[in-house]
Amino acid sequence: MQTLKKIVIAIALAFPAVAIAQNAQEMRAELDALKSKVKQLETMVDQVSAKANRSVIVDGFDADTRAELTRTRVKTEATEDQMEASGFKGLKVSGFIDPTYIYNQRQKTSSFVFMKNFGDRNGDGSVPGSSTVYGYDNAFFGTGLIRFEKEMEGGTKWLLELMPHKSYGDAAGFNAGSIVNQAYVTLPTGVGKDKFYAGQVGSWMGYEYELPTAKKTITNNLLFDFTEPAAFMTGLGYEHVDGAWDAKAIVGNLNNGRVTDRRAPALHWRVDYIPGEYWGVGASGVHGKTSGTTSVNYADIDTFFIRGDWSLFGQVEAGLAKGHAFDGRDSRWVGLSGLAAYKFTPSLEGIVRLDYIKNDKNGGGTPNLLSSGTCQADSGPTACGDYRNGFGPGIDNTTGLINDPNKGANRYALTLGLDYAMTANAMLKFEVRYDRATQNTFFDVGSSTFKKDNTLFGASTVVSF
Repeated sequence: MQTLKKIVIAIALAFPAVAIAQNAQEMRAELDALKSKVKQLETMVDQVSAKANRSVIVDGFDADTRAELTRTRVKTEATEDQMEASGFKGLKVSGFIDPTYIYNQRQKTSSFVFMKNFGDRNGDGSVPGSSTVYGYDNAFFGTGLIRFEKEMEGGTKWLLELMPHKSYGDAAGFNAGSIVNQAYVTLPTGVGKDKFYAGQVGSWMGYEYELPTAKKTITNNLLFDFTEPAAFMTGLGYEHVDGAWDAKAIVGNLNNGRVTDRRAPALHWRVDYIPGEYWGVGASGVHGKTSGTTSVNYADIDTFFIRGDWSLFGQVEAGLAKGHAFDGRDSRWVGLSGLAAYKFTPSLEGIVRLDYIKNDKNGGGTPNLLSSGTCQADSGPTACGDYRNGFGPGIDNTTGLINDPNKGANRYALTLGLDYAMTANAMLKFEVRYDRATQNTFFDVGSSTFKKDNTLFGASTVVSF
């Protein structure tokens, strides 16, 4: 009788697969019918068990039970065949949306951010910094994504992520209007867990991730937003896994699906050492051209420790971008970022993050900032810096001119946050962020002057499936 009950339970567990292969109305009708059959079978099992001591039943089943089990098994196998023929076998669909509210003190904005492109303009563009392509107050949040993943026989995996706004492809106008965030395949090599990559792959740098479902804060750290030079790579790659070691690299176009202004491809790589479930350390880098005249060399080391209620992350990096400083020379920088999080309860978590970028050489500038390269001693703010994000030479509020075209501002940011898990799929996030620069590089819309600091408040609801 125990064997019979196990068979019935196994059949019951298989029934939800029917939902994938049919539309909602057919699914409900089919599911109700199969549930009814399971109920009948359970009743039969109880009847068989009750009379087991009073009669002899051939093979443990009476004729009706054997016939019913056969019909159900045939039906289940047909459903599985239909799923496979329709391409649903091995397919997973997931996604999220995260409507976000942002208050920016200096930009004098207070509104919801949702399905808004990176090319945000505050007013008509005449305000310094208002026409910046990418702002930390309008970064990778306030969007939505749907992800399709499929694993095929033999181990080949396929992934496509679609974001109507703020995809990796649209991150700084590289492929303006693109809704493709990632699109690639991985193919097993037959050697251990090694595999090939082909397609558009998101950045592997640093400890912080792009999507709100994979990071604790609303805004990104300063390094993610402004100094890590790769949003994505389009090309071919290879990954080698050996115990606690994981090394991967990809060669191709940096931040573009097709380039016509240069021939040399870029290299993006990452190596991780994760000896256990609690901690790990990694290193990554990018080397190559971002345009016909600009190339970057970048490397970072990052680490994590997660155990119990504590989560700790850290990153240190250095980089150089040829000809990308605000005064037209090479931009150089060193960056640090650290994040600590503690769970006060299983649902409530507090977060502290501190970021620093030393970026004073040659007027400042990083790979993710627009630079005209024309900043001179008599220049005004429109030719010199990014005064929405707080980078570039400082401005003299008396004359309206820059203080020194060859000296940029160093940047700091302190972020305090709270995350509250309403359900397994819904998260409320709250954040207060204080940004500071060593010079007057934040344009204050209200007073039309330049300040050394800015304050931001954010609230977000992240719902995933």
